[in-house]
Amino acid sequence: MLLLSRLLLFAAAVFTAAAACAGQAEYIEGRLDNGLAYHIFKVPSADRRLVLRLQINAGTADENDGEEGIAHITEHMVFQSSPAFPQGLGSYLNAEGWQMGRHYNAQTGYHHTRYMLTPPYGRRQLKDALAVYRQILTPQTFSAADWAKEQQVVLGEWRSQQTLQHRLSRQHHALLHSGSRSARYAPIGSKTAIETAQAETANRFHNTWYGSNNAVLVVAGDLNPKKTAVAIEEHLGRLKPTTLPERTAGEYEPKLTDTPRTARVHDKDNTETKLALVYRFNNAPSQSSGSQAYYHRLLDNFAAHTINHRLQNMGQPVSFKLGNIGKQTGSLGFYADAAADTQQETLNLLGQTIENIKQQPATDEETAAYRKVLHNHMRTVPALPDDLPHIVQLADDTVLAGKPVPTPDNQAVERGQLYRISAAAVNKRIAEWLNAPDRLTIIQAPEGVPALAGQPPRPAPAAAESKRNRPETAPTAASNAVTATTAFPQHKGQGRLMSEGFDNHNKVSYLQFSNGDKAVLLQKAVAGSKIYFRAVTDGGYQQNSFSAWQAQLAADVVSRSAPANFGSQSFKQWQQQQGIAYRYRLESDRQTTDIQAPQQTLEALLQLYRSRQTDPAAEHWQSTLETAALRHPVYLQSVPGRQEQELELLRYGRPESRAQNSGEIRALTQTALLQRWRQLASAPTTYYVVSNMPSEKIKPLLVQYLADIPRRAVENRPTELLTGATLRRAAINDTGGTDINAWSWQPFYDWTPDTSEQIPLLVNLANARLKDELRSRNQSTYGVKFTALLQPVYNRVESNLFFSTPPAQAAEAWQTAQQVLERLPENISKTEADNLQQLFIEQEAKRQQNPEIWLERLAASHRRYGDARYLSRLPELHRTIIQTRLRQTAKLLWHTPNARVLLVDPAP
Repeated sequence: MLLLSRLLLFAAAVFTAAAACAGQAEYIEGRLDNGLAYHIFKVPSADRRLVLRLQINAGTADENDGEEGIAHITEHMVFQSSPAFPQGLGSYLNAEGWQMGRHYNAQTGYHHTRYMLTPPYGRRQLKDALAVYRQILTPQTFSAADWAKEQQVVLGEWRSQQTLQHRLSRQHHALLHSGSRSARYAPIGSKTAIETAQAETANRFHNTWYGSNNAVLVVAGDLNPKKTAVAIEEHLGRLKPTTLPERTAGEYEPKLTDTPRTARVHDKDNTETKLALVYRFNNAPSQSSGSQAYYHRLLDNFAAHTINHRLQNMGQPVSFKLGNIGKQTGSLGFYADAAADTQQETLNLLGQTIENIKQQPATDEETAAYRKVLHNHMRTVPALPDDLPHIVQLADDTVLAGKPVPTPDNQAVERGQLYRISAAAVNKRIAEWLNAPDRLTIIQAPEGVPALAGQPPRPAPAAAESKRNRPETAPTAASNAVTATTAFPQHKGQGRLMSEGFDNHNKVSYLQFSNGDKAVLLQKAVAGSKIYFRAVTDGGYQQNSFSAWQAQLAADVVSRSAPANFGSQSFKQWQQQQGIAYRYRLESDRQTTDIQAPQQTLEALLQLYRSRQTDPAAEHWQSTLETAALRHPVYLQSVPGRQEQELELLRYGRPESRAQNSGEIRALTQTALLQRWRQLASAPTTYYVVSNMPSEKIKPLLVQYLADIPRRAVENRPTELLTGATLRRAAINDTGGTDINAWSWQPFYDWTPDTSEQIPLLVNLANARLKDELRSRNQSTYGVKFTALLQPVYNRVESNLFFSTPPAQAAEAWQTAQQVLERLPENISKTEADNLQQLFIEQEAKRQQNPEIWLERLAASHRRYGDARYLSRLPELHRTIIQTRLRQTAKLLWHTPNARVLLVDPAP
């Protein structure tokens, strides 16, 4: 990094200043005499908000024999008692109004431990936050008594990680990092390691690694940088450095091999088949420092861009990931999902994809075009934007990752390297990656499904023939274009606009079509140049006329299929060229289709939506059914599957609709699936659109493509929730702990915008109270999560509380939790109410700039009231967030007479 250095305020601190101007963020860096490095970002728009990070450059990879999990345990123990905080640092913060998770948190990785602070009162608490960091860095003597209590919390966290996804992810990580210290175990360690860990081991780890010379501090907010630097010196300058152990660099790097390998990832609960081809290679130049490092990182960027462009052009269901897996080692992986019986075909697809990339080298023209894009980005985008969340993420990605901050000076250096990048250099870098001798094939398949025995990818004959005839050039724009035969035919439209209205105050238009459908259009500048489209269909999978599980399978097949006049590859290309993002969700009582697209592709958006409704395709339906058939018995016998069935009995008194067996799934036909889909798609629908376009430009296309979609009346078959309080236990858990899953509901008919905004704020407060009571005092629970959902369609509020605890404490912990929820309405303080109001004001300022939030509110208001009054109330909502109103609304969070509780105990 090229730096402008100067002495400021005290001899020990050397600063680097990025040129600052009004409305731009400012950056300085320095280092104290004791070795502590700090980075200060002045962000004018942060107002009173303040964000801090303290990173200790030591983590799980630094643990030696007998220390498994101790880095993570140390992270927990620094919040326990000490001479400066006899009651414990965590308890002190809680008493001062800090909330765990929201205002203070920590995380342990393989190479660092990070402590994150967001003080509740913002920048005026800078010195308080620095005092917290001083305590964390002060030499410790952890007590055995504190560890005996905190050990239960760590065990609870360990239990929360014993999910299918965590187990599979851990296996992938071990394979990717094989040969390095990071491959040994997860940061939390094993259950045995936690149960046998000693406080003195954590004490020794802390005193070894938590020296000021092994720490990096980040401070971001609307602060005076010079005064902030003085405060850092005052609070942290007297800390002592430590003599750091010498690390053997080779132990931290994956061991590269010259032999291709195949490995299988498996789990008793896994029902999915996924394949990957991963190349590992030395990339030390890209992770070095200096101007040459900029060149190599830019070269990586160009190479990754070229690969991504080739994958888009191919339109195959293949993704890729490029990353660092060591300080001198990188990896490039290609990933694809497969059906259980198509492993070899999918592996061949991955192999052919890589061959196609090799055969289509980057050209001078496309390299120059991408160089121009990057150059314009560097020239026009502020190096340090005046945006606090962006700056915090920037700090995480740069200074805390050992990379330079993109100051104007550094960007100038980077721009200088930009013009050294040539097509030949890009192709050489891609060849280095794809010809790396360390190649790993990873196969994830369900238990009982035969896996490939290390068979290499085999290119298909047609692909091999095309290889001999294909010129060594990149595809041209013409060859990439989707042909007219795969475009949607223009629909003339037989429907009509029956009526319309306009709300001038909110800029909302209301349309009624001849098929009974409605459209609600909101013109909003924050939408920019995009269209935000939502279709809400009033019919879900629980309709009276058909089987729920068949409807769910049909929706899965059709929503994954390319439209009838497209192939999978051409449709993916078309979707990318149009810039259309499409998401479909099926629920018990409705269907929701969300589409985002540039304004100029509105007609293409509507063509795609209409084709799914009126001309559905069932691509790969047989493999989808086979995958579902294989998954069916595995999931029902898994712990999550059995828990789901227990919850259904608890809440509804009966299980939800499912196939009787795998044979019933396999017996479905393509005709049956399409019939089920057409029944789903024919339910009445309301469309919501948020854009910056006048409604007059949108209406004609809506009428043309939507007004004549055939509709029919439907009747949903909602599952009634049981009344009355009950507690049910099921001995099926496989983690050694008890999971508490409690549900409650109550009728509610007076839904207002005020209530809808107060509920999330009160849920935040309830979570803080629950965590404080269950974790900070009882020291026995983990994974506390409380949610509450207003359901205006059913005139009720439904709530859920989940946490994990040792079996012996489960009943007591549940009673404590319910008491917290019952007492919440009566003890919300004036200070808490004021804090929630301020939180709403801060969050609302962000939400006002989010078009997706406007779409959500538009739909919620119209579905409840038939108009946009929710939007009219927004400017006044903060006035309703006062103590008396919050206490009244808090009564909706929990209804003890309908509390239905499932305790999932350890299996015998």
